Amino acid sequence: MPGRVENVAHDIADTTLSGLLARPAPGVPVRGLLLAIHGGGSRAAYWHRDSAAEDSLLLLGAALGWTVLAIDRPGYGASAGLARERQGLAAQADTLFALLDAQADLSGDPSEGSGRPPVFVAAHSMGAILALRMAADKRGRDLLGLAVGGVPLRYTADRLAEFAAVPTDGDFVPSTGGAAPDTFFGPPGSYDPALLTRAGRVVAPVPMAEFVDVRESPRTLPGVLARVSAPVHWTVAEFERSHPAGPEILAEVPELLAGAARVETHTQRGVGHNISLHHAARAYHLRILSFAEECLIGQGP
Repeated sequence: MPGRVENVAHDIADTTLSGLLARPAPGVPVRGLLLAIHGGGSRAAYWHRDSAAEDSLLLLGAALGWTVLAIDRPGYGASAGLARERQGLAAQADTLFALLDAQADLSGDPSEGSGRPPVFVAAHSMGAILALRMAADKRGRDLLGLAVGGVPLRYTADRLAEFAAVPTDGDFVPSTGGAAPDTFFGPPGSYDPALLTRAGRVVAPVPMAEFVDVRESPRTLPGVLARVSAPVHWTVAEFERSHPAGPEILAEVPELLAGAARVETHTQRGVGHNISLHHAARAYHLRILSFAEECLIGQGP
């Protein structure tokens, strides 16, 4: 239904992917499909919470003419417990490409006829690494553009030691009771403290296969980024503490994305790693949508 966020489920590649969907209201010209991909240990609700509807990427996007699908990545939501060989980022990319190919009517505009609508991808952290891999794949060459945030180009020595200590024989990363709030959030007052409560947390177990892939991302990402041709908007958080993300790191991004049609970098003020869970989420989401609109204009007739 237009004007609201719906729970949806898609049967794709012998599994069910759950998610959230918002469509433009009747009469609003449809711009295209915005696929929103959450990070590790999260779910589709990262992009939309009823308690902060004014910040919702889904509602903002739908109001501006985008059909917004926030998907629970393979291994999350309805597909939690997916076989380990299908949890890795390469397998996740295969599943999401199948989702896009099977949902040609997601634009919600019957006048557009059949065929996949223009697809813009907004993605966070582990999900951003997945999105960049999709853009580097030949199947992703027709993506309209990407907006990624929280991408780890580097890890600190302490972080690498933490990763190395994680046993990798299980299906999920063992829970350690949660990281300190300042690892993933900005200073007190920059986010709703209810997000740290059991009822308010937007969390889920991390599939082990994707953790193993992401642990290697500082080594593998340069080769991935070199193959991306779509426009990319790259955001780091002002209070990023889960990995190094200072100006010197941000300065490397255009060089690494030398083949991209356009690269725009941005430091989002007032947020920690989980950018969309802060009071500044609305500003961030509007920036994403502005970039998506510019990509659409740049695509030409």
